[in-house]
Amino acid sequence: MRLDKALLTSLRQALCLPSFRFLCQLLLTSLLFFNARSFPLVWHVRILRHLLMRSVRTRLGLTPPPSSVKNNPHTVHNPFEAQSLYKGWAGPDDCDFLFHLSNSSYAKNLDLARAEICSTVMAGIMQEGGWMPLAGAYYLFISELPMFSRYEIRSRLGSWDDKWIYLVSEFVTFPTSSVSGRDTKTTGINPVTKYQRRSVRSDGTVLHCVAISVYCFKIGRITVPPRVALSICGFGINKHDEALISSKRKEGTMRHYLEAGWRNEGGCDLHEFETQRLGSLEWCRKLTEGIREAIDALE
Repeated sequence: MRLDKALLTSLRQALCLPSFRFLCQLLLTSLLFFNARSFPLVWHVRILRHLLMRSVRTRLGLTPPPSSVKNNPHTVHNPFEAQSLYKGWAGPDDCDFLFHLSNSSYAKNLDLARAEICSTVMAGIMQEGGWMPLAGAYYLFISELPMFSRYEIRSRLGSWDDKWIYLVSEFVTFPTSSVSGRDTKTTGINPVTKYQRRSVRSDGTVLHCVAISVYCFKIGRITVPPRVALSICGFGINKHDEALISSKRKEGTMRHYLEAGWRNEGGCDLHEFETQRLGSLEWCRKLTEGIREAIDALE
């Protein structure tokens, strides 16, 4: 009995020691720090900041208006060359019990990358009152992404058809001394070249995951063909389309054109990219048709 009381007394004294309290505070602070990105509403702030910053910059005149996009010599006119880059970190809150980026975290962080590309590359259609609902996402997991690794999500336009637009995103890391942010442009038709598991590609990156996101463009509840929406965003080199878009903006009839005018007036076809579009479209559909065929077979 006396021994038990002595142990309890010693334990109470130990718990009151400054060093023990400091250790507890350190552990609690570390736990909060490493999980800060998963606090309530943090995801919403991170996902909306791209749209909010874009709106603020536009109101302050720091972002050029849509009418000046075509005349900007630095504008990328080929939609297949437009890219966005999101840099991430595989923190403990995003990793599983195997100390790798969890499958759910790929989707969580891809939302941030998609918000980036939609608010920059597709800003033209959004400034006209359009929006982009997500219709589906498909993931191909190639190799694990270790905890505490810094990675990049490189997103670009894969292809489009009469209704859907396909965005291709790659999760990559830099395992060597190669410098992050090197040239990421893709040549050829296929958005992603052949890969080998954990192999270092020619640009010094290791590919961990490929994601295909399927979107459509909307004005209210009306679907806008991707070719028309992309033309509004500044893509294409057709002078007739450029003059048409410029006149609609000056007349204030761009919304009417997006809702129905394109059916009667034509234009904005992006014929100059048709060969590349068809080749890339076949590649994108191959990644998505398997799941769709399986669902159709169940019905």
